[in-house]
Amino acid sequence: MKKPKLIEVGVAKIEITPVRPIRLTGYSDRDFPFSGVHHKLWGKALAFGNSKDGYSLLITLDLLGIPGRITEHVRKELAREMNVRPENITICASHTHSGPQIGSIVSHFHKPLSPDELAEVALYSQGLVPKLKEVSLQAIRTIAPARVSWGQGEVGFAVNRREHIKPNGPVDHAMPLLKITDPDGKIRAVLVSYACHAVTLGPLNNVVHGDWVGEAQLQIEQSLPDGAIAMVSVGCGADQNSNPRMNTKNPEMDLENARIQGKSIAGEVSRLIASSELKSLTEAPKGVLSNVDLEFAGMPDPMKLAEDARGSGRTSNYSNLMLGKMARSEMPEKISYPIQVWNFGKDLAMIFLAGEVVVDYSLRLKKQIGKDRVWINAYANDMPCYIPSLRVLKEGGYEAETAMIGYEKPSKFKEDVEEKIINEVNRLLPQAFR
Repeated sequence: MKKPKLIEVGVAKIEITPVRPIRLTGYSDRDFPFSGVHHKLWGKALAFGNSKDGYSLLITLDLLGIPGRITEHVRKELAREMNVRPENITICASHTHSGPQIGSIVSHFHKPLSPDELAEVALYSQGLVPKLKEVSLQAIRTIAPARVSWGQGEVGFAVNRREHIKPNGPVDHAMPLLKITDPDGKIRAVLVSYACHAVTLGPLNNVVHGDWVGEAQLQIEQSLPDGAIAMVSVGCGADQNSNPRMNTKNPEMDLENARIQGKSIAGEVSRLIASSELKSLTEAPKGVLSNVDLEFAGMPDPMKLAEDARGSGRTSNYSNLMLGKMARSEMPEKISYPIQVWNFGKDLAMIFLAGEVVVDYSLRLKKQIGKDRVWINAYANDMPCYIPSLRVLKEGGYEAETAMIGYEKPSKFKEDVEEKIINEVNRLLPQAFR
């Protein structure tokens, strides 16, 4: 039997656990800095390629999201250091709601951040860029010939959380997996993805924690050879919650439920690795990157904002910030939305979408391209806001409209948002995938 072609791959990880007092993000009613560390948080990097043909880097982070400005800083640093092109660098966040605030949704809290707390957010964010640069360079330094393969399993703990609007709403239970081994078959790294919010822990657990994503990484690594690294990204899970989750009567159960959910991911990884279902990849990934303008449907009434700003709580914080932007004529009418596509030759297209993308996007793209040829990641490269589909926009609710408050956006999107994104993805895809 002919052996699969080798691809040059490196992998590394670096700790990004906060060491100073900082508010955890994702829930609006956490009023104080974290009380302890249950999980260490990590940044991990996969590097493909060589100095002659160029490098591609995929970074995963145990954070709620990655602000676009941080992604741009990392890209500039790596372009200067190793001449890595921006389209070949992607950063995927786990969307854990038990990680530090990094500046994406500072108006999301009922209790506004104090000047000292804002300073802590700034310090943490500033420290992230050099760490992501370092883990990327470490991964490049470990590049060696490897066998790369991929396949898909299935895990069932994600549920559509919009049942009050659409009972039995769509889900995507696929769990794609990328396996990297040395030429003799010893596993060096695995990357998996799942379309589900990392919200098993609720706000009553005010501890640093990777949620089900962190548990999955820990348990996968326990099952792999010493030194192997497990990476987890998140798919189009903006309207998907882990189930069970957020036990308000017994918050300690959240920790156990996250462990059980992580075990289900780790178990499916073990099954796939031991199976004959994985397909070999023979080419290192090459990327393309572009931005598409997504327009907002309207602008808020300044007088209504002023009335709300005189109150208290999360919407009051939002209204204050919006009024300041309107007074300076800085209210955005649109966002510039990044879309990235990596192709591993003709065998696999990996799509990276920014922000909190609802499940309709992955289901539509898989139907169009073929579910055995495409892998869709969300929460990648930027954290602008929720990205609803046309269906979700018409249904209304949190993911369509009210979530925009936390992201300091003026309104919901216009109804062409889905078509603009899908059309741009199609434009970026290689001809073989259209």
